[in-house]
Amino acid sequence: MPRDLTDHLEARGIIIQPTLTNAPLSQRGGFLVTRYDAQIAAKLISAFGLKQIQEDDIGWALRAKTIGANIAAKEIWGVSERPSQFKLKNGGQFEYFYLLVTPDGEMYLFAEYAYG
Repeated sequence: MPRDLTDHLEARGIIIQPTLTNAPLSQRGGFLVTRYDAQIAAKLISAFGLKQIQEDDIGWALRAKTIGANIAAKEIWGVSERPSQFKLKNGGQFEYFYLLVTPDGEMYLFAEYAYG
């Protein structure tokens, strides 16, 4: 999952240098972490049509719990419901994508492959 995500971003000119990757859902989903960069965050939001969401958003809350993400958020942006902008070259599809910015200057990028 982390490699497919970074490849998908790179194909749109968004280069991420992860400092940590984690795929706790048997490689179906997880997250990668990188240092916050305002230009990269703006590119992600614009390129993928991300909408700002609140921490108590039910979709985010359920997915954060599933992957064990108990991370303080300064802001959260995302899309879900198999967004067309996350159809992969290999025919796969991400079910959702979230960008979480922490107060201490990190960005978490969350995604999970869609089933079926």
